[in-house]
Amino acid sequence: MTEKNAETLSEKEIEDIEKLTLRWIFQAVLDFGMEAYEIFYKSPDSVKDIAEDITRELLDRLSGYNVYQRIYGTVDYKKARYVILPDQTIRQALFIDSKAEKGEPNCNNSNVSNFNVCKTKTCRD
Repeated sequence: MTEKNAETLSEKEIEDIEKLTLRWIFQAVLDFGMEAYEIFYKSPDSVKDIAEDITRELLDRLSGYNVYQRIYGTVDYKKARYVILPDQTIRQALFIDSKAEKGEPNCNNSNVSNFNVCKTKTCRD
């Protein structure tokens, strides 16, 4: 298995990596959703602080391999990681921001927490 240079990725390959990442995040939200709801509902902290804590807890549970590289940005969660594909390994910088509102749950408008994926980027040296 080889590590592919980020500069040689095609638009299709980048899109495939973003779709895979979104599937991982979606599954993590499903797995952690009820726990996140309880934390959000019971916590006396500010809505912004709770959302950031939940975002970090949820995303730290994502499977994968971290790259020990400092990532700079102003979003709530940022992590450099490897995306392992059947025939190659790709470095990824994952930036995620959390927004939330506290209130009564509503089936038509889930207001527990919204996770916004801020465009995954490939790590370039």
